[in-house]
Amino acid sequence: MALTDDCLLFTGSEKAWPFRDQIPPAPRGHNLYIEGDNGGPLFMKIMAEGVAKRGIETRFETRVLKLIIERVGEQVRVCGAVIRQDMQERTIAARKGVVLCCGGFVMNEEMIAQYAPELKKASMPIGNPNDTGSGIQMGMSVGGAVINMHEGFVSLPYYPPATLTYGILVNAQGQRFINEDAYHGRVGAACLRQVGGPVYFIMSIDDYEGYETQSYLGSPVGGTGENLDELAAELNLPEGQLQHCVETYNRFASEGKDPLFHKDAAWLKPITPPLVALDCTPGNGTFYPYFTLGGLDTTVDGEVKTAGGEVIPGLYAAGRTACGVPRRGDGYASGTSVGDASFSGRVAGFHIARS
Repeated sequence: MALTDDCLLFTGSEKAWPFRDQIPPAPRGHNLYIEGDNGGPLFMKIMAEGVAKRGIETRFETRVLKLIIERVGEQVRVCGAVIRQDMQERTIAARKGVVLCCGGFVMNEEMIAQYAPELKKASMPIGNPNDTGSGIQMGMSVGGAVINMHEGFVSLPYYPPATLTYGILVNAQGQRFINEDAYHGRVGAACLRQVGGPVYFIMSIDDYEGYETQSYLGSPVGGTGENLDELAAELNLPEGQLQHCVETYNRFASEGKDPLFHKDAAWLKPITPPLVALDCTPGNGTFYPYFTLGGLDTTVDGEVKTAGGEVIPGLYAAGRTACGVPRRGDGYASGTSVGDASFSGRVAGFHIARS
């Protein structure tokens, strides 16, 4: 995150393999013209002023309870909603339709267990308290289909300090499984997929310097060693596996190469003793924030679809209530949900206004 007023930022894996080989690296993360990490408050201020200026009615402390439908022959059409306002239940007619923008379901433990149990390995659900899947459930109640419900964003935020990127991540077999210069959301998704044991971040003690004062990763030290044999024994990794992994990595890193996972040369250097390993095993105290990506299946205009692909007239979904542009955690980039939510809501609004 740039602390300047730069509006275009590198916020994902733009510079990392395999994406750098597919599209020339360029800053694709968008921020508002303001110094520091203050784009969110400014964005909401601009939005709120626009709503007030245009005289758009808003209702706070109001809860939508369920959708109202009418049948036209064999077809179901959404024509309103039941709400609770001031402790009174009321019905609201919707002449053109209803747009569901209620977030995802990361705060709903039952839905997580049902649809995305792998995410339970992560440590910290991120969102607001109302990300309970209520919008998704309302859409499903009238026949809306859901897709990619097992997918979520999972992060291993190991930088700052940036020096940790010189290290390597290994699994229970003492083997690497990801290029460590990728966006930490991609790395987190890869860590969650490792099975059968721990995940360790192996690095030189010089690159560990700054971790305890700069990082919010929270990973405990899993082991230390004056050499690879000592570290492998302390981590109880299979005999010879870590040694072979690090020796192979070092041999190529000294030449600025990484033929196995293609880490950029800027982050390549031999890992030399003394050594330290951070225990990044999901569930062992490491900070693994996560949120859901699955939701209602929609057209590009936000119209909710049934499992058969038919549009449900009068029903739209946007943001994380819909399964939008970000559909997989391993390809996520920071800000993707913000961009998708603002774009999908705008598109749905235009479409419903023209209907």
